[in-house]
Amino acid sequence: MKKYLFLFFTIISLNCLAQFKNGIVKYNLILAFDEGFSKSPVLKDNYNKAIEGAKKLTFTLSFNENGSLFKLDDIIKDGLSGVNMALAYSEGEDIIYNSKNNFETVTQSNTFMGDFLITESKKTDWNLTQESKNIDDYLCYKATSILVVDNDVKIFKFPIVAWYCPQIAVNFGPKGYNGLPGLILELQERNIIYGLKSIVFGKNNLKIEKPSKGKAVTTEELNSIISGKFKD
Repeated sequence: MKKYLFLFFTIISLNCLAQFKNGIVKYNLILAFDEGFSKSPVLKDNYNKAIEGAKKLTFTLSFNENGSLFKLDDIIKDGLSGVNMALAYSEGEDIIYNSKNNFETVTQSNTFMGDFLITESKKTDWNLTQESKNIDDYLCYKATSILVVDNDVKIFKFPIVAWYCPQIAVNFGPKGYNGLPGLILELQERNIIYGLKSIVFGKNNLKIEKPSKGKAVTTEELNSIISGKFKD
């Protein structure tokens, strides 16, 4: 009898683990206070509109055993009001694919100058901590890193904070972040926060395709193209 009970619970456990290999995660977008935007009345007003617009945006991370795809959910844009401003501040229209094995990242960047495709090997250098908290009954641990931005004039360094769940043993997360021993359920990059809205696991393997729309460029080439446009 004990042998059959052991076998039964083993099968149940394996089924649960299998479900964690495929899933769809929904994230809310939150723009937190940023002192840099409070120094000018115009910047402050625009940023406050972006904060309100961000509340209307949600994102989906789909993942299977081989990779993940992160993208903005369908929305109705509202001209120059809050939604578009929130998308501009967060670069929220990018579609990002991650490969599990070689950390290949393919980003379809949808800009005002058209669509561009960036393929690179990208793995975040994380500092793991013992700090923990529960997110929707999932025990998560804190990891930190630094985002380095070089705009050809000055190098900026911004903090990154991720809360990942080892119980869901896939190394994916919002906005292409990867490399942690668990799914990222909450991510903060500077003042931009992706918070968990819902998560659904499935037994069937989700089909995930790499983005393919746009001109192939490097990150440096795209930055140069955009910088040149603003100088014209």
